Amino acid sequence: PVRMRQLARLAATLLLPVTSLVAQPAARDSVPLPEHPRPDFERADWVNLNGRWRFAFDAGNRGEAAGWASAAALPGTREITVPFPWGSRLSGVPDSADIGWYARSVTIPESWRGRRVFLVFGASDWATTVWLDGKKLGEHRGGYTPFSFEITPAQATPGRAQRLVVRVDDSPHDFKLEGKQGYGKARGMWQTVYLEARGTAPLANVRYTPRASLAAVGVEARLLEPAARDLVLRLEFTNRPGQPAITRRIPRGQRTVRFDVPLPGARRWSLEDPFLHEVTATIDGAESDDVVKTYFGMRTVGVVDLPGTSYPYVALNGEPVYMQLALDQAYHPDGYYTFPTDSVLRDEILRARQIGLNGVREHIKIESPRKLYWADRLGVLIQADVPNWWGPPDSAAFREHEFAMRGMIDRDWNHPSVFSYVAFNETWGLTTKEGNRERYLPATQRKVASVYRLAKSLDPTRLIEDNSVCCARGHTETDINTWHEYLPGWSWDARVRTISDSTFPGSQWNFESGWKQGRQPMFNSEFGNVWGYEGSTGDVD
Repeated sequence: PVRMRQLARLAATLLLPVTSLVAQPAARDSVPLPEHPRPDFERADWVNLNGRWRFAFDAGNRGEAAGWASAAALPGTREITVPFPWGSRLSGVPDSADIGWYARSVTIPESWRGRRVFLVFGASDWATTVWLDGKKLGEHRGGYTPFSFEITPAQATPGRAQRLVVRVDDSPHDFKLEGKQGYGKARGMWQTVYLEARGTAPLANVRYTPRASLAAVGVEARLLEPAARDLVLRLEFTNRPGQPAITRRIPRGQRTVRFDVPLPGARRWSLEDPFLHEVTATIDGAESDDVVKTYFGMRTVGVVDLPGTSYPYVALNGEPVYMQLALDQAYHPDGYYTFPTDSVLRDEILRARQIGLNGVREHIKIESPRKLYWADRLGVLIQADVPNWWGPPDSAAFREHEFAMRGMIDRDWNHPSVFSYVAFNETWGLTTKEGNRERYLPATQRKVASVYRLAKSLDPTRLIEDNSVCCARGHTETDINTWHEYLPGWSWDARVRTISDSTFPGSQWNFESGWKQGRQPMFNSEFGNVWGYEGSTGDVD
């Protein structure tokens, strides 16, 4: 009966009406994507800065010298709709240069006096520099993960309009992570940008790690800076009746606190019952409190044998899951990396459930937190890729990749839907040109194995895949053994027999020389039998 009630609740959710995918430009005075971009880490006091900004291209890179940082000097009257990448239809601006300048007026609310104020970017591609009233707030490089700049009391004038200017340089570099941008470039700000009021000693992160027993959760809370005085962390489990608040002291000079919270009989997160434990985290003891709404799912990810066999399966809460995933291009024709509304994002996940899938692979794109939130809410597994670069496998490229991977793992820790991270795809960016050949060199293979080990050290709770394999180039160290096949329907039977006969512990099939298959779960992570380009597999039934 309990399981039936869970399935009934899920069915009611899945029967929500599906909205149209046709994207309409935002009305002039409306705020696109008005929802808070981080339901997993949300403060109550925030101001959404999406909408119309003044905009100018800087093809000659003369803007800084010309004083454009003052906003008043920004030339022209063009406007852009943030957070849609320039060049996308929903931005309203055709792609005309590699450097763009944005400007708008912002007002810090009077009620925020005594609080610390931050300007937060969900993502901006690629080199972002910010000024307020002509004074530089800071700069950031990297196109996929969030960053923020503090507006100090000397820079802030609550209650009065101030001039905010953002310069984004998206000039080509061999080491830049491009990912899906062959379909349309994510140029400039492409996720929500907002002002946020934080307490005097703000939280940088709160991580929840369900223990193997599923009767307790590990908590790691990290402050933005070491505590200037003794502080108290308080956790309130707001949708777990009878659960007392938990408090822990954070001594002066300490930045991180770790502890376990017993949760006997906790409701588990599963595909049939994707329940989210909601927790309000508060830092007490400073001049002003910092309060953040968070959540987590009580679930574990692992590997078990299918009962009665020796076949290793991906497991959720110790139960094997037959993987029914599709490759998700995670791209919108009108907004490129940015979907026009939150309901369209929800519908992407909803449709996966409605057509019988239990997961999607977010292909070479670090997805927006709201899409992961809907996967959490609706019970869809996510295999999350780090985007690729197209230049050589040099130190600059691996630094850029590591920065993005670290940011992704740090940001997305609490999303129960994410069961796996994929470091590389089809050795894109990993081959070295030697004459007319592209070789996957042993030194690069060893580097890829070290990236796998780094990812595993950063997040031992999920399955890490070194390289999503295609084209006769294989795995090194990996938790999953996947492959790609695009074949006409009539040839699949023979291919499956070959794979089945070739895969066993100790086999080198699908692995590079020096590495062998162990007890990794195996599945086909890209497939198709009809493909829409010239020279494809052609018509099949």
